[in-house]
Amino acid sequence: MAKQHASILASGQVYTEKCTTFMKSEIRKSNSHRVDSFDRSNHTFMVHETVVPKEGRPIGHFSVNLPNKWCDCGKYQAKHMPCSHVIAACSSIKYDYWSLISDVYKVETVLKVYSEAFQPIPNEGYWLQYEGVKVCHNPLMRRVNKGRSKTKRITIEMDTTDRVPRKCGLCRISGHTKKYCPNAAGTSTQN
Repeated sequence: MAKQHASILASGQVYTEKCTTFMKSEIRKSNSHRVDSFDRSNHTFMVHETVVPKEGRPIGHFSVNLPNKWCDCGKYQAKHMPCSHVIAACSSIKYDYWSLISDVYKVETVLKVYSEAFQPIPNEGYWLQYEGVKVCHNPLMRRVNKGRSKTKRITIEMDTTDRVPRKCGLCRISGHTKKYCPNAAGTSTQN
């Protein structure tokens, strides 16, 4: 394993495969963005997309703040790698966007994580007895899988109505239905 780590480091690969793939994709997208500089000294930009993105959202414009590591699309904050908008903003001021990638994506950092030996988990019989609070589930909170699900809606006074007695469809008198109406014409027994 140590030889494999040494060969990866010797190859000059700085970032992981996934990071490199993501960055290539974002660099390709950034070529179609237009950058407006709002405050060049504070590195604040407005980036406009000119091509419909493949993510299925409409063309937009995004605010980029390089010192605060912020982009309105949210990818930069979530992945800790520059999105296409940040790359476009950096390219407009000739700033190295590779320096904005978090150290977590560096091959050297990943290899350091796995350089330490992991202790195997012993057999359950050797575990120390747990002295803390025991947490048990409430069986009444379990969801019923059979039948129609019950509504969880809280009813208010608007939902309750006074029941109006049903009326017959023929004579419009309450107390019976059309099927049992005494005024309904019966079957004829004449020859």
